[in-house]
Amino acid sequence: MSDERFVDEAPAGADGWREVWLQDRRYRPRASRHEWLLGFFRRLFRRATEPDAERQKNFNVVLLDLLGDLRRDIENLRRDVRGDIENVQRDVRNADEELARELAKIRELIPVAARRNDALIAALDQKIESVAVRIRDAVNAPVPGGTPTPSPDFVYRRLEDSLRGGEGDVRASVMHYVPLVREAQPVLDVGCGRGELLMVCREQGIDARGFDTNERSVADLRARGLDVMLAGIPECFASMADGSAGSIVAMHVVEHLPVDVLFAFFREAARVLRKGGLLIVETPNAESLLVSASEFWRDPTHLAPRHPAALTVLAREHGFDLDEVRAVHPFPEGTGIAIAPDDPPQLQRAIHAINDRLFAPQDLRLIARRR
Repeated sequence: MSDERFVDEAPAGADGWREVWLQDRRYRPRASRHEWLLGFFRRLFRRATEPDAERQKNFNVVLLDLLGDLRRDIENLRRDVRGDIENVQRDVRNADEELARELAKIRELIPVAARRNDALIAALDQKIESVAVRIRDAVNAPVPGGTPTPSPDFVYRRLEDSLRGGEGDVRASVMHYVPLVREAQPVLDVGCGRGELLMVCREQGIDARGFDTNERSVADLRARGLDVMLAGIPECFASMADGSAGSIVAMHVVEHLPVDVLFAFFREAARVLRKGGLLIVETPNAESLLVSASEFWRDPTHLAPRHPAALTVLAREHGFDLDEVRAVHPFPEGTGIAIAPDDPPQLQRAIHAINDRLFAPQDLRLIARRR
């Protein structure tokens, strides 16, 4: 028994078991008084079973080698899978970041697209309104002698529909004045045109009447049940008592008036309005170069742009305090010169200055209060 090798405890892991089988190590037998006899039987039994024991040992060693190979393969697979997962996570993270950047760009473009769509819809509404007016005129206009002869009033109404847009567009713009004139009644709408302000006032329960020199517009508004008279400036004020009006509104009127009539308008407005009454004037913005050099002259009945400084002086000289003088109704998004993010600061300032002067808002609003 001196050449036998024993183990005192179970081997640790597959490598430990492999070492035990290769070295043919056994558990140490318990001591006995008949050790010499037991040893004899063990050697005898070992010789009888030695071929089978050798095969079992070889089988166990091969099995342990296979388990070792499998363990290494699993470890390599785990490492590869871990690497693949890290790559997928990195790709997903990069994709998320790229998606976030794209979403940020889309969020920036959505308001621009919405404003451009609004501008396109407004233009389409204007075209539809113009076509509707033409159809209405073609159906209702008299044809003396069988030959259509449009009157100046008819032509100007066509021109007004074409240049000012649909009634819905103008109606939306006059809503700003409703809270003002509600507190200053009765309202006189001088040059009421298609009557958008008068119709809004009727809906809001505001006492209002209008004046205009266009017979066709006056007849149309009277047919709608509105209080409108055929009169120009200053004749429209002739029958009115001093201090009898709460507010006077002139929407796109003063640019049509000769200078002497413009002065008469302020003089009569100061006479007719009571103390605290409002004079509301809206006119194309003379300080916008695009308006004063181009858009203004699309209407051949315009005489001259009225500068805010001139209107301010006229109002103050006739006893008015100014509540508001400012440019309104900006041009659609994208009209001005674009500024790139990488433009130098000096260039950006220069472009801002050009845009502020060249593409200033389209109209001027003046609100004056009678002292």
